Amino acid sequence: MSIFFKARSGNASSSIGILLIRLSLGTLFLLAGAGKVLNLQEFIKSVQDTGQMNNTVAFVLAFILPFMEMIFGALFIIGLFTPITSFILACMTVSFMIVLGIGHPELPFSHNIVFLACFISTMLTGAGLISFDALGDKKKEERIINVREETKSADPKIFDAGKINESDAIFVDEKEVKDSDVNG
Repeated sequence: MSIFFKARSGNASSSIGILLIRLSLGTLFLLAGAGKVLNLQEFIKSVQDTGQMNNTVAFVLAFILPFMEMIFGALFIIGLFTPITSFILACMTVSFMIVLGIGHPELPFSHNIVFLACFISTMLTGAGLISFDALGDKKKEERIINVREETKSADPKIFDAGKINESDAIFVDEKEVKDSDVNG
């Protein structure tokens, strides 16, 4: 489950930094996808005009891409399934770099390289404490605490670690067991 819900980050200040990354890039992808959806025919035509793929494949990809940008941009903003969302957005960014190139007329390199670095960072660190993924991690931590509390409150006669019983003999090395312990 840690692939789906990953919110582990050091503290609140690093979570705010990750939140700013998620808000800015998620909003960028959400609005870019919405702009393409509003002018879907023009976007499909521009993808087909690049001539880098078959017209049918270009149509399908150009039709699906804006909706994927919107969906995964929204998921990235709210911090839900962040590692998987970051991976998919990173793959889309790599595809943009392949089609558009890594150069930029005014900058030393394309802004997509910065986007890719941010997506890889959130894929590895998680969404931070201010996210929906943090709720999934919190429930997991509560289950671990409950199991520990139950074992502490259990009957000490059942969990007596000092004595070897028949069920423990399966897991104990024969060299460690003395004849007097086995025979009673």
